[in-house]
Amino acid sequence: MNRTVETTSTGETALILAAERLFAEGGIEGVALRHINQAANHKNISAAHYHFGSREGLVQAVLAYRLPELDRRRGELLRRNVEAKDVRFYLEAFIAPLAEELAPREEGNYYLRFIQQYEKYQGDYEFARRISPWGVEIYAGLEKLLYYIPEEVRRLRIGHLINMIHSVLGTAEGRLEKGELSHGDIPLIAVNAVDMFAAGLSAPLSAETIRQLGSDRELDAPDNSSSLMRR
Repeated sequence: MNRTVETTSTGETALILAAERLFAEGGIEGVALRHINQAANHKNISAAHYHFGSREGLVQAVLAYRLPELDRRRGELLRRNVEAKDVRFYLEAFIAPLAEELAPREEGNYYLRFIQQYEKYQGDYEFARRISPWGVEIYAGLEKLLYYIPEEVRRLRIGHLINMIHSVLGTAEGRLEKGELSHGDIPLIAVNAVDMFAAGLSAPLSAETIRQLGSDRELDAPDNSSSLMRR
């Protein structure tokens, strides 16, 4: 999935790709801007600061380079004509475009590991939400389907879900780079992730979880939706 960004120069794109790789490998706060300049083969030691202003500006540039196309694919999947928009529908729309990011590309594949590092970084998360409206719609769709689960648990589950998806695919990205996986392994990894996370989101609350919530009432999925197949 090679692509260019029309709003950036060749030099800026080189900095973005270098930042994506170094942030993925060393953590966002563990990489100095001068190292990004060097990796991008910039003679000007202040190039990253000149073009992007700060570490946060460079992080946002990486997101702006990758997320719009990824989000466009999510929008395509969300507009599919299906009988029921169930949990699997939304998870497929979230996971499939990420799995597509693992297709070989000239500059190498680092985005999934970059996103793992981004989740640890105390940055402006609202920026990512603004440039990925279909991702926000997926989150809202899952919230609506899980209406019967207490809000505190529901949001924990969805937050954990997103972290685990990035972890599964980020690990696959690293193993592809090392030759421990082939690209033929990715479809199974992706569809199995949908299976696992659909089951996890719809898992019934245990008695202990209910006690932690301070409630003695039993909470179940609707009778016609034990697997969250319908609203």
